[in-house]
Amino acid sequence: MTEKDDLKALNEKFEIMMRRLDYLEAVLTENKQYPELAQVMGGLRIGTALYREPLKLIERLIGVRRYLEKTPESRDEVSRIILNVLAIKGPMNISALTREVADEKGSSSRVTVRKRLLTLVDEGILVRGDDKKYKFVK
Repeated sequence: MTEKDDLKALNEKFEIMMRRLDYLEAVLTENKQYPELAQVMGGLRIGTALYREPLKLIERLIGVRRYLEKTPESRDEVSRIILNVLAIKGPMNISALTREVADEKGSSSRVTVRKRLLTLVDEGILVRGDDKKYKFVK
């Protein structure tokens, strides 16, 4: 089993667990016989939901690593920084990405960042949303 398959299986198990917890919380809340138990179930559901984001982050970082290993021409420093920033911080627009690249590299050009983003979009790694923010393709 590959890392991606392992993460997918883990995500599916979390989804099943979340649905079960939601169901149990709904039953306990509706019944009103054990209000303290309903509160505990709500807390459990929230605690379990906290694991979902780190799993998504790991999944995005693995995707970045695979892409960088697979395509040697994409290994330039600006593309690597862009992909890592989007994996860790989520969707961003060109200006925010330019600032991030400048923070990491020391200097940055909006034109260069834009060119790299367009290349990554053309390769199908990123997509530009209606809000003009770039994010990973699911």
